[in-house]
Amino acid sequence: MDNYVLSCCSTMDLRKGWAEQHDINLIYAKFFLGEEEFLDDFYESIPQEKLFARMLSGEKSQTTQINTEEYLDSFRKYLEQGQDIFHICLSSGLSGTYNSCHIAKDILLEEFPERRIEIVDSLMASCGYGLLVDKAYELKKKGLDMDSLRTEVEKWRNRLHGYFFTSDLRFFIQGGRVSKAAGFIGGLLKICPVLKITEEGKLKPIEKARGKKQAMDNILSKMEKEGYLSSEKCYISHSACLEDAKKLADCIRERFRPEGDIEIFDIGGSIACHTGPGTVSGFFFGKDAVSE
Repeated sequence: MDNYVLSCCSTMDLRKGWAEQHDINLIYAKFFLGEEEFLDDFYESIPQEKLFARMLSGEKSQTTQINTEEYLDSFRKYLEQGQDIFHICLSSGLSGTYNSCHIAKDILLEEFPERRIEIVDSLMASCGYGLLVDKAYELKKKGLDMDSLRTEVEKWRNRLHGYFFTSDLRFFIQGGRVSKAAGFIGGLLKICPVLKITEEGKLKPIEKARGKKQAMDNILSKMEKEGYLSSEKCYISHSACLEDAKKLADCIRERFRPEGDIEIFDIGGSIACHTGPGTVSGFFFGKDAVSE
């Protein structure tokens, strides 16, 4: 088996300690509130409730992509030990971190020409990104070499689907993740926009649901249409609306009777800067989205 380490960024939004427990290299993203910088470290630097309180009070939140120097520092220690790197990135459709990672790769391979670095674009965010990393971990445990792992991870990436609903697109629009033209909520009350992560790894509003129940029903319908593989894990993430996340999980269990686990995670600080509170997302494996 190849001697390589699996690597990802903290924007995979699983939980504190998960990467360490699975021997996965973790690189922390950062975000700002006003002039104050925080690590996206699963809310150790700042509790979630304080982050949202400051955002709702009007304080500007801003994210920064993981830069080339940070990738260099993180990867070099493994290369010096004779290990190769298999890194899975946050969607290139949402962040420039994928490009920074490739620049770091080019620099390091000049320094370590005998070593190898593979970079895979997850085309996902939050725990949808995490779900793909978890699948990569399961595959690596089976003894796959780097070539085989890349082939399999890309197959599973093409079967990975993600849908969101939110009671307010304000922070999506402020953060530039959804255009004002696409931000169709206007001033309408009780409208819960439903968004999907496209095959290009970008956010796209697709429905205007009247209330959370209709939004959840919409996501369940999408799961059925996308051929949800109920034998696989399904991850749900939320921003300060745990009861809504639990309700969606219950609805999935009731409708599909899945064999795979359904797990719920907090949306991490970097992603939360763009969602604000009140967002629920569901990620699952289904039909190959690319081949359709």
